[in-house]
Amino acid sequence: MLEVAVKYERAFDLMIDEDSNFVTYLCDDGPGKRGLGLPNDDDWANVQHFIKFLKVFYDVTMQISAFSYTTTNIYFKTLQKVYNCLIAYCGSDDDKLSDMAFKMKLKYDKYWGDFDKINPLLFIASVLDPRYKMEVLEFWFLSNIGEAKTDRIVSKLKNILEQLYSHYAMHDGESGPSRARMSNEGRISTSLGVGLGSGTSSDPQLNKDALKDFHTFRARRNLMLARTEIEKYYVEGVEIPSDTFDILMWWNVNSAKYPVLSRIARDVLAIPLTTVASESAFSTGGRVIDCYRSSLAPKTVEALICTQNWLRSTWSEHNEPNKDLLLQLFPSIEDEESYKLDSEILSNSVTLDDE
Repeated sequence: MLEVAVKYERAFDLMIDEDSNFVTYLCDDGPGKRGLGLPNDDDWANVQHFIKFLKVFYDVTMQISAFSYTTTNIYFKTLQKVYNCLIAYCGSDDDKLSDMAFKMKLKYDKYWGDFDKINPLLFIASVLDPRYKMEVLEFWFLSNIGEAKTDRIVSKLKNILEQLYSHYAMHDGESGPSRARMSNEGRISTSLGVGLGSGTSSDPQLNKDALKDFHTFRARRNLMLARTEIEKYYVEGVEIPSDTFDILMWWNVNSAKYPVLSRIARDVLAIPLTTVASESAFSTGGRVIDCYRSSLAPKTVEALICTQNWLRSTWSEHNEPNKDLLLQLFPSIEDEESYKLDSEILSNSVTLDDE
C-alpha cells in the first residue's frame, strides 16, 4: 500500500489544495479521537524509509509462502536475511525505524534466537542445498554466535544427518556404510578413470601447468578417500549461486552419485516451510461444499480441491488455453489473493452458485 501511495504523492498534494472534504476528513476531531492530519514532506520521507525496511519482510513472506517450488532449503537464507536487516536498522539514525527494528529484534530472539529450539531439519535442508552445504552454515554461525556454539551446532547437525543416512541406508537394503563406501569408490574410479597414482594427465599440453595438475590430483584423492556419500558430498565444492538453479533437478541428476542422500533430500525438501499454501488450497472448502452439495464423499471433495489447486499453480504460465472452461469450473481461479481463511469465506456466504 505504501508503494502505491508514493506514486500518488502529487495527487494527494492536489487534493489538499482542491478538495475541502479531504482536508476536513483528515483533520476533523471526532468524538473521542483526533484526526491524523495532512501528510507533509516528513511523512512522505518516512514512507520511503519504511518501504525499504518493510520490503525485506514482504519479500521473505512471499518466498516462504510459495507453493510452486521447494521452500525448506531457503529457510536459512531468509533467516539470515531478516537477522541482517534487523541488526542494520537497530542502529539506524531514524528513531522510528530503530525503535521498530529493536522491538522486532526482541521477537526474533524469542522465536529464532535460540538455535537449540529450532527444528534441526530446517538446517539439514540447507545442508542438502549444494549451494550451501555445511560450509556456508558454519561460516555464518562463526560470524554471529561464536566458535563454541558453532562447533556444538555443527556437530549436532552432522550427527543428525549421519543418523538419517544410516536409517535410509538400512531401509534401502544396504548393510551399512561399508556397502555405500564400495558403491561410491566404484563410481568414483569409473567417473575419473584414474587411480591415486595417476596424479598427472597423459596430455603433454596439460602437464605444463603444475599448479592445475596438483589441484586436479588433490580433488581426485579427496574423492577417493571419502568413505560415505556424506563425506563425498562435503568434499565436493559448493555450487555457484544462480537465479536459475533448480535444487530438485540437481538432486535428480546426481541421484546416481548420491543414491541415499538423494532419497533424504527428496523427503526433507518436500516439507513446506509454512502452512500457507495448504491452508489456501483447502480454504475453498466452503465453495465446494454448500447446502446443495453437502453429501459429497470425502474423496470427491479432496479431488475437487486438489485439482483446483493444481490448476491454479499453473495458471500464470498457461492462462490462455481453455480459459473460459476453467473459469466456469473454478470461478475463483483467477483471483491471485487466494490466501483466505475458511472463516472469512463462510462469513461472506460465498457459494459456487453465487459466483
